[in-house]
This record gives sequence, C-alpha cells and structure tokens, in this order.
Amino acid sequence: MKTYNYTMTAQELELLLSARVQTFDLKKTAFETLHKILSENPEDAVGGFELNEITLQFDGYQYLVNKRYSGPIIRTRIGLYVKNEIYLSDLEPIGYYELETDLDGEIIDDWFIIESEKYIKDIDIISHFQHMHQKMPLQYLKRNHVQYKFISYISLVGTLFISKEFQGAGIFIHRALLFLETDSPSLNEVYLKESKKFLKMISDYLIENNLISEELKQKLTQ
Repeated sequence: MKTYNYTMTAQELELLLSARVQTFDLKKTAFETLHKILSENPEDAVGGFELNEITLQFDGYQYLVNKRYSGPIIRTRIGLYVKNEIYLSDLEPIGYYELETDLDGEIIDDWFIIESEKYIKDIDIISHFQHMHQKMPLQYLKRNHVQYKFISYISLVGTLFISKEFQGAGIFIHRALLFLETDSPSLNEVYLKESKKFLKMISDYLIENNLISEELKQKLTQ
C-alpha cells in the first residue's frame, strides 16, 4: 500500500485560516468593541484628533504560534487613520486596535494604542526641545545657579505641552518671558536665542489653535 505525503500550499493555508476567522466573525467583533471604546467618552479627542477626523480600517489578521508564555492566538487589527495627502491612499496611521483571541475565537485580550499625538506631531516639539537643550550650558542645571529658575520654566513649558496641559504650558511661557525682561542679559547668547525661538513657536501655536484662555492670549501677545 502506497502512502502519500501531502504538503499544503500557501494559498490553501491562507484559505483555511481565512475561513476560520470568518467563522468566528472576528472582524465584526473587533469593530464593535472599538466603537464601544470610542463611544464611552465621545467628547474626548483621541490623540488630539476629533472622532470625525479619524478613519477606521481593517488591517488584517495575524496568527502567532509557538508562543513562549501562552498558546497560539489570532490578532485582529483595526487601524486608525487621519487624512494626509503625503501618505498612501491619503491616510496617515495614528494608532490601532488589536483584538486577541485563541484559535476557538474566545477573547483573550485587547489593545488600544495611539502612536501619534496631533499637537505633538504638528509642531514636532520634542526635536525642538532637544535641540534647544543641546545649547544649554550644563551649569544652569545647578539648583543654586541664577538661571535655574528660567530653565525650570522652559522645561515645564515642554512637559506640560506634551501632556496636553496647554493652559499650564502658556502660564509658564508667560513666566519665562517675564524672567527674560530682567535677566536675559546674563543668559548664554546662543541658548537665549534658541529659548526665545522655542517660546515664540509654542506661544504662537497655542494662540493660533485656541488652546489657551483669552486672558492668557492677551498676556502672551503684549
């Protein structure tokens, strides 16, 4: 009696796996769960983006086997995108939702990840922050140094902006500007130039995007 060894082709394997996820309707489950997450606080922006700015798209399935700490799983991924003409299909990825199930379709875990914040991305604050600090004399970091207060203001501006505490960032911009009115001559010339540029950039952005109060806008434009 002859025996035959049959090796499944890649196409056959794809069809088999596709049929399995369709049986459990994991794509529908993932979309429904994500919509539920987003509807819990519909007034809250997602990564700084309003819900009507975000496009949800099914990104596919991923099968993970021989995992070290768990059994095999299926990941169903929904991508979050915003309009941007420089990207494929005019959609820029800003995050994703992943639903993890076992091979029988039972939910194990899920993940909602935002990878790109609107305001941080728009202004690229981190690179500007790093560039400015590269020009800062290290002695300014000493607590008893006369410029310690100023660099504390600058640091809080960046930290609060990144944390989306925009009103707080504006308040410390104002304090830094008041400090410069009396103490700017004693600052390192290169660092003074970079810090002024940084403060103006953040201040202009906060004002133009209506991220701070009218009272604070007036203080920053005086």
